[in-house]
Amino acid sequence: MDRDKYGIDPSTIRTIQECLEKHFVGIKFTQTIRPTFGFHHGVEKQSWHLVFNEQFLADRTSGAELQHFVEHKVIPKVLKNPGKRIQISKLGDITVEEKNLS
Repeated sequence: MDRDKYGIDPSTIRTIQECLEKHFVGIKFTQTIRPTFGFHHGVEKQSWHLVFNEQFLADRTSGAELQHFVEHKVIPKVLKNPGKRIQISKLGDITVEEKNLS
């Protein structure tokens, strides 16, 4: 498989991005520190950061499993917490915190 330096298959990133595109706009992905998606809700201009643990993404073997997780667990959590930073742990736990303004 074609994996990047963190061991994350690029198709994993594409799967997440495709799920987010169904609900949000302006989706940007960066991997400077941790795999992070930034995006906003077109009308409300409310933005979020979605941060994944690298190990969580590297361990995902099924695109369908990841898609289900993002669509049924992550996106509802994002929508309930406008303007927040949503973090996914190594084990798939979801936490919500204020975004860093720096």
